[in-house]
Amino acid sequence: MLANNVTPTPFYLELGQLSPDSVEHLTPTFNDLPTNPYADGQFRLRRYSCFTLHQEKLSRLPTKEFVQDDSINHFQGNVVRRYPEIEEHTFQDPGFVELFKHFREMADVKDGTLIEVHQLRIFADHQLAEVAPEGVHQDGFDRIGIYVMQRHNIKGGKINVHLEENSPAIISHAFDHGEFVILNDRKFFHSANPIKPIDGELGYMDIFVLTANIY
Repeated sequence: MLANNVTPTPFYLELGQLSPDSVEHLTPTFNDLPTNPYADGQFRLRRYSCFTLHQEKLSRLPTKEFVQDDSINHFQGNVVRRYPEIEEHTFQDPGFVELFKHFREMADVKDGTLIEVHQLRIFADHQLAEVAPEGVHQDGFDRIGIYVMQRHNIKGGKINVHLEENSPAIISHAFDHGEFVILNDRKFFHSANPIKPIDGELGYMDIFVLTANIY
């Protein structure tokens, strides 16, 4: 409870877009993503790291394993996964810090909170590729931010936001050029449509996903 019996305003979701400079700086960093040895490796390249943002300074935390319970992730739950770290030149770029500043300020994430970051390229080569093989789901955090940096030679790939697991999308948008959505992951569900190359060759979409617990 705050002073004068004023309770904080509940957080639901925010939409936004990164600056053009940040998009220009960060988009090339997806070209060096490594292959992925897990079940989604047939359509995803990935890096994963943990950070804190404290008084405008971004700090990298030690590498850790990533695992989700199978009650949350029906596709590869209970699988202990180890991914290469986000590269140093990406970490040092002011555009990368902008991701965290939007996330912290829009989602009411406290200064110094652990924030996990996935850098993903989801690709389709001559056929459909699932962007969210889990279907309509939550990720098991208090907050999630989905930043789509670019879409190349694809159709599909809309990011969808749902009130309930079995309800239709209340937001369905082909995010691009640094557009993002930040969600209360305890209140909303999300999904994404599959992607397919437009001309039959390689197509892809590049995404940063930030997650945090605040309670």
